[in-house]
Amino acid sequence: MQPWSDSGLANVPHLKWGSHLAHFFGGEDELGELLVPYFQAGLANNERCLWVAGAPFDADRARAALRVAVADLDKRERDGQIEIVDGDLWYSEDEAVQPDALIADLLQRERDAVEQGYAGLRTNGNCAWVSKEQWPAFLDYEELVQEAVRGRRMICLCSYCADDLPDGAQREVMERHDMAITPVRRARQDRTSAPSPGSVSLETLERERRRFHLAMAASQMGTWRYTIADNICVYDENAQRLYGLSEARFLHDDEGVRAKFHPDDLELMWARVAAALEPRGDGRYDVDYRVKQPDGSWRWLSAWGLVEFEGEGLARQAVAITGASRDLTDLKQAEELQRLLLKELEHRIKNTLATVQAISGQTLRGATDLSSAQEALERRIIAMANAHDLLTAKAWTGATLEDVTARVLDAFAQGQIITSGPTVEISPEQTLALSLALHELATNATKYGSLSCAEGRVDISWHVEAGKLHLSWRERGGPPVAPPTRKGFGSRLLERLLVRDLSGSVKLEFDPAGLQFDLVAKL
Repeated sequence: MQPWSDSGLANVPHLKWGSHLAHFFGGEDELGELLVPYFQAGLANNERCLWVAGAPFDADRARAALRVAVADLDKRERDGQIEIVDGDLWYSEDEAVQPDALIADLLQRERDAVEQGYAGLRTNGNCAWVSKEQWPAFLDYEELVQEAVRGRRMICLCSYCADDLPDGAQREVMERHDMAITPVRRARQDRTSAPSPGSVSLETLERERRRFHLAMAASQMGTWRYTIADNICVYDENAQRLYGLSEARFLHDDEGVRAKFHPDDLELMWARVAAALEPRGDGRYDVDYRVKQPDGSWRWLSAWGLVEFEGEGLARQAVAITGASRDLTDLKQAEELQRLLLKELEHRIKNTLATVQAISGQTLRGATDLSSAQEALERRIIAMANAHDLLTAKAWTGATLEDVTARVLDAFAQGQIITSGPTVEISPEQTLALSLALHELATNATKYGSLSCAEGRVDISWHVEAGKLHLSWRERGGPPVAPPTRKGFGSRLLERLLVRDLSGSVKLEFDPAGLQFDLVAKL
């Protein structure tokens, strides 16, 4: 383990474990501007934290200020990583200071923190509670702390209001601490006067934090920070939901990464990480990947961030990546659907062109003159177009057999055609094939069969049995039927095309009483 920890303080970037520090402040603002980053860093470093607040920056104000910087502070408090209390609940002005008891409690907290897997214990105590009568005993306590923290995984920071210390007390405090930290003071304000331009209250910061949190949640985004030294990524509450995590800290070891991230995305993710961490690069990180959710499903996320570097030139090295992630699942699903639709469209266009080519070839091959061939070809292409219109209205998910027969037979003698059968859903391929078949049967009946005279009738019925469609066409009342001397397009369509496109069987009989057609096709 490293002998030091990130401090969060601009003027003292690192603090050595076993340090005992004094902090002299002038007012509430100076307390907040030093202690908030101090504890923010401790939480990010996986340290257990104890903040004993006091006037003029009590526990409620301390908690509100820290929550602006640490989005998941409430959860960390519930989990016991940080404890924020008022000094008057921790110490008593009316009782004598008990240095040994206080030291014993402090050391036990450090042992508990290490046993629970934390990097160590980070504390701050506001000494505003110490009365004049308690001052000598309190100095003895500070001297004991100075000796007790040596070699421990502890960093103890004690805050003193410089204006409230008696003469000579500041020197006494410094003698009992390793270092004194004095923040850059801002101009003091009269608490009864209006705020100066540019000042921001804690209430305003809290409102802004909540607005930011809501905006991130609404846009399905969350923030995170990955530290190189400990290989840990800390996620805010929104990011925890996106990544399917139950706690803020995630260890990026090989086992954890392989369990959380999709194996097909790991190579790209690590390549982007390596490129971002390159000291001579711009430190930008940007990648899309899938992460496993608690229910076993995968969620697409887009992650991007900037690397934090320390040092210059050859000594420049990456220490962390701070960034955000956004849910891309809906977008990725839409892209996949679009890809499938384009592929399906390409397939359908090829099939349609092949069918048109076959219809054209068969029609022209069997035609006796150009005029009749043109007329027949136009009718057949119109039948295909009507079937396409029907499928388009159904978003190409298929159609019902009842709709298909109604659309195809609409142009023929409707009063002479009787249909019966249950509602049956058929696929787009079956819709096109049956449309062409029914059109050929109706055309043939109009020219030579039962629809060529007023007395003729056509009965079309269907039913489903054992997962197969059974459809029959029966003509009656028309002129006597005789088998054709040669097979035309209609016969070839009914006997060959339907068998291929419907994966079924057909039977065509030229009964003298009327043409009979039977189809069996798998649904």
